[in-house]
Amino acid sequence: MSGSNRPPTSRDLARLAGVSQATVSRVLTNSPRVSPDTRARVLQVLADANYTPNALARAMKTGRTDTIGVFMTRVTSPFHAALLDEIGRLLNQVGLHMILWNIEHDPEESVSEVIQQRLVDGFILTSATYTSKLHTIALASGTPTVLLHRGIDGLDCDQVVGDNWQGAYDAGRYLVEAGHRDIGLVTLEHTGNTSRDRDLGFRAALADGGISIKARNAITTAVGHADGHAAAQKLLSAKKPPTAIYTVTDLLAFGLLDGARALGVRVPDDVWVVGFDNTDMASWEAFDLTTVDQPVHAIVKAGIDLLRHRIADPSADTTIISLPCPLVVRGSTADTVIRRRGTTR
Repeated sequence: MSGSNRPPTSRDLARLAGVSQATVSRVLTNSPRVSPDTRARVLQVLADANYTPNALARAMKTGRTDTIGVFMTRVTSPFHAALLDEIGRLLNQVGLHMILWNIEHDPEESVSEVIQQRLVDGFILTSATYTSKLHTIALASGTPTVLLHRGIDGLDCDQVVGDNWQGAYDAGRYLVEAGHRDIGLVTLEHTGNTSRDRDLGFRAALADGGISIKARNAITTAVGHADGHAAAQKLLSAKKPPTAIYTVTDLLAFGLLDGARALGVRVPDDVWVVGFDNTDMASWEAFDLTTVDQPVHAIVKAGIDLLRHRIADPSADTTIISLPCPLVVRGSTADTVIRRRGTTR
């Protein structure tokens, strides 16, 4: 190999180690059919040569790429950015790589074609909806698949989600116990069980407290900051505005808080605001948002553990995990008895 700039081949390495090419291949694939002494000698030669095996060649031998495909929408939103960062970090910790597909802008046909090519060992889907066929296509391909953050009721697929219904219920009960009766709701179209449960759980808590949301105080909108801002303009400009408003995402709550400032409405003196997700921005002084925590680390870790188990044992029973979503009380709601008795984190 001296005098040549080409990378060493497995034949070169075999000659240096005094073994066959087949033995080098067994060492690279971690085969048990190699003695400890021989394995150590080959590994030393690999290290001395700074050898990195070709990923495609390794995949052809082992049937594994050590790569996971992640499908996501709205990758620039605060919550999805945090989710994506945690997925990449935890995959890296277990020696796996990530390929990201932003399905918001890709037609479903092209995504389906990617799935059928079997480029990865498994799929993580973070944006499952009732109408999307993506999860169905992924499962039909035979590639191990897990749904994170958003689940689909009745789907025979590994899923890890936050307990959105209970988290929303706790937020509603918090407002009722604090004495609020005129309460606003800023929600989304129910394209999946996440937004649905965050809406229905909140309404259930109010109903248990003998309160119903007035039609004029319920707004169904899109998910952006501007949509929250517009909701604030509508709700807080009314003759009798609500004294508290719950939004089903932090991003909507941020827009709502900025909209309140633009109107000169004081938070929490004039209106309380509660969000859902507990993104990093929620703790910023500019927002100081009371919100329901999505346990991103726990969701991602459980999902990756499930996916690795599914890859190792494709016939394993389906597992669905729902993790607690606790209320985190901050300055967008006033200091109350509930806060003082230690319900915050």
